[in-house]
Amino acid sequence: MAKTEPNQTVDINVLKAQVDAEIAARLLIEADSARFIQRRGFRIADLRLLMLLEAASEVLEMPPLFRLPGAPTGVKGLANRHGRVIPVIDLSVLYGTQQDHAVNEWLLVCGRGDEAVGIVINSLPERKRFVQGDEIGLSAITHPIASYAKAAYKDRQGTWIDLDTEKLFVEVFHAEHSSI
Repeated sequence: MAKTEPNQTVDINVLKAQVDAEIAARLLIEADSARFIQRRGFRIADLRLLMLLEAASEVLEMPPLFRLPGAPTGVKGLANRHGRVIPVIDLSVLYGTQQDHAVNEWLLVCGRGDEAVGIVINSLPERKRFVQGDEIGLSAITHPIASYAKAAYKDRQGTWIDLDTEKLFVEVFHAEHSSI
C-alpha cells in the first residue's frame, strides 16, 4: 500500500486542466474522424482500391502458395498463416488487369481466423483520407469491379474504388455470407 505524505496536496486546478486537455484531445480526434472518410488504399495493377481500415489484419511479402485444383477462377492458391490455411485471390486475374512486366506482390490478409482471405496486391497499403466532396458517382466507374463498390473517391492520384470485400468474397467463393 502506498503511503501518502500528510503535507502532500493536490492542486484541483491542475487536475481539472489535465482532464480538460484529455477531453479536448478526444473531441478533436472524434471531429477528425467525422469529417474524413478514412480507408486503407492499395493498388492491383492499374486499379486503385480501398477497404475499411479494420478489414485488413496484416500485410506480408508473398508467402509460398499451394495450388488448389478445381479452385474458382482468381483463386491463386492457399497460404499458411499462423497455422491456418487461407485462400488467396488474385483480382488481376479475375478482372483482366494483369501486368505486362514483373511487379512486386504482397499479400493483404483480410479478416482473422477461419474467416481470413488473402488478396494479392502490387503496392503496400497506405491510409487514405477523403472528404465528402471527394466522392464521385459509381456510374462514372466503368471497370467491372465497380459492381463490388460501396463508393468511389477522387484525389490527385486518380479514382479510388471502395470495395465491399464481404460481397466480393462471397461472389468469388460462391459461398453463403458470413460476417467477417
